[in-house]
Amino acid sequence: WPEQVKQMQRNWIGRSSGVEFVLPYAAETARRMNDGKQGLKVFTTRADTVMGITFAAVAAEHPLATEAAKGNAKLAAFIEECQQGGVQEAELATMEKKGMPTGLFVRHPLTGQRIEVWVGNYVLMAYGEGAVMGVPGHDERDFAFAKKYGLPIEQVIDVPGKHYSLDAWQPWYAEHGFCINSGKYDGLDFERSVDAIAADLKAQGFGEKQVTWRLRDWGISRQRYWGCPIPIVHCARCGDVPVAQDQLPVLLPEDCVPDGSGNPLSKRADFVNTACPKCGNPAQRETDTMDTFVDSSWYFLRYACADQDKSMVDERVNYWLPVDQYIGGIEHAILHLLYSRFWTKVMRDTGQLQLDEPFTRLLTQGMVLN
Repeated sequence: WPEQVKQMQRNWIGRSSGVEFVLPYAAETARRMNDGKQGLKVFTTRADTVMGITFAAVAAEHPLATEAAKGNAKLAAFIEECQQGGVQEAELATMEKKGMPTGLFVRHPLTGQRIEVWVGNYVLMAYGEGAVMGVPGHDERDFAFAKKYGLPIEQVIDVPGKHYSLDAWQPWYAEHGFCINSGKYDGLDFERSVDAIAADLKAQGFGEKQVTWRLRDWGISRQRYWGCPIPIVHCARCGDVPVAQDQLPVLLPEDCVPDGSGNPLSKRADFVNTACPKCGNPAQRETDTMDTFVDSSWYFLRYACADQDKSMVDERVNYWLPVDQYIGGIEHAILHLLYSRFWTKVMRDTGQLQLDEPFTRLLTQGMVLN
């Protein structure tokens, strides 16, 4: 497969090895929050820089931001402004970093130092817990934020042969090196400092090493007519009940015409009204349909046994598959091409086929040279 496609898939899955830990609430913040949580949870892939935390930043939607905005019209207006902005990472990387202090504080888990919590427009609620540790000495976004608002910037990583300056951000500030200005961790390289800091956080009950993924949940439901029916019946007595095996497949009416006013299936009494497969009482058929990505994730498997009417596939799929050469646009890299791989592995794990991968070779249009 083209390396570019594989890298796009790696980025979409977003596997990160790091440390998840808590910045404990300061006493007055704990009393104000009263939410049963011990503090602000953050995740970092750079635990070696933890001793350089000088502030914390939360997303506009974070509970700390919501609490701080009570009775603070200026902060409430800023939070509303943040919520109107973009949430794509490409936008966040280039947008002006803006923030406002919340007046709430947490404590450094290893030093006990008070740390002010800010609302930052560059923090996403969808990433991690919607909060980040502010290490401006070694993170470009935090550096820009700290320079703008006059927050402390501390160098805690030294790269031999490089001279650190607060005048302007340099890419090497984010490189791995050796801990300095970090107390007992001074002199440790990246791996040893991460191990030591993670061990101390765990010993104090504040956190531990963690592997996270940024892969989003897959919503397969569509409120429209032209997808595969979802074989569920909604019964007032029994709840959501699967359609009986002998009543499958559920067939869509072929004379259903969308008119732009919603899912036309919901207006078809002859489709919606049915009997509960469990108790026999009147019930309603599900009118949402499955996203067409459900079809495209395994259609190639069905070609091998299109006449099979008892199961999804049969043993013929192991003879004909995997596909030797697949041609598809790179625009499908993180959707169809990736979810076809996921789907194949699920069917493998459930014993329906023996394949590990659906397509042996991939050619994306536009890469052919003559």
